[in-house]
Amino acid sequence: MKVNKKRGFTLIELLIVISILGILTSLLLANMQNARARGRDARRKKDLNELRTALRMYYNDYQNYPSDSNGQIRGCNPVQTFEWGSSFSCGINTYMSLLPKDPLSSQSYYYTQTGSGEGFMVYACLENMSDPDGSNSCGPMSCSTNWCFRVVQD
Repeated sequence: MKVNKKRGFTLIELLIVISILGILTSLLLANMQNARARGRDARRKKDLNELRTALRMYYNDYQNYPSDSNGQIRGCNPVQTFEWGSSFSCGINTYMSLLPKDPLSSQSYYYTQTGSGEGFMVYACLENMSDPDGSNSCGPMSCSTNWCFRVVQD
């Protein structure tokens, strides 16, 4: 007598394959989220370094760095405050066509003048707490991760 054996997968084998795929998918998604956070952090560092250059050009014209107002740049005249995302220009001189904004709309950069106009500090909150350029000294800025990147000019 000939016995017909059906070929196929058992329910247990299918469940094991599905659970392995689920684990791999969750690992992949977590890694993609970390890559996005690292990309936003790289953008923050680039923004602050570009801002350093613009502030240095301002210093060359006025022999001091702009004053600050609640983390924003105040310059040219004492009442002009430059919002993040607006133009940074004085008279005919444009230092930045747009002051950078943080890639996440829920937070912003923080500027403070130091040394009576002879220096400044600019802070950005970082998402990746393992970033070697970050530190936990965020100055007057409050960050949810308590990990910041700061540009200092003395």
